[in-house]
Amino acid sequence: MCRSFPTTLKGAGREWFTRLPTSSIDNFEQLSSAFLRHFVGGQRPKRPVDHLLTIKQGERETLRSYVKRFTRETLEVDDADDKVQLTTFKAGLKSREFVVSLAKNPPRTMAEMLLKAQKYMNAEDAGGHRRRGEAKDGRKEGRRTQGTKEGASELSER
Repeated sequence: MCRSFPTTLKGAGREWFTRLPTSSIDNFEQLSSAFLRHFVGGQRPKRPVDHLLTIKQGERETLRSYVKRFTRETLEVDDADDKVQLTTFKAGLKSREFVVSLAKNPPRTMAEMLLKAQKYMNAEDAGGHRRRGEAKDGRKEGRRTQGTKEGASELSER
């Protein structure tokens, strides 16, 4: 089994294994113990659950960026259950429109929250891809032809 172990390693694990002194490991128990001593010591300790309360969406941060950052941070938290994640995620939101939509139909799980966020982000993305120079109602912006009949009627429509 010790001979097949190196074939399962990649990157830093494989490098560590190849640097072991020859005949320094007699059995799999020693190998696994040495492996754990070397790699587990490099892990950061998990953060407490209340760390999630510190994650807030920045004033100019997109919802997409906040969702990514919040999701990444939850991986560093020790035993954050679904309700805690859901509550702290909502507490950190700055996107007023999204908060309003959540109030109308609140998600019951974090999975539901992420689905709603994805739909909202997709809608935002679709709205953000308007042609350049086009107003929200589809009219062209930036063209003013004052002094002509067309210009007067165009300005009166605005």
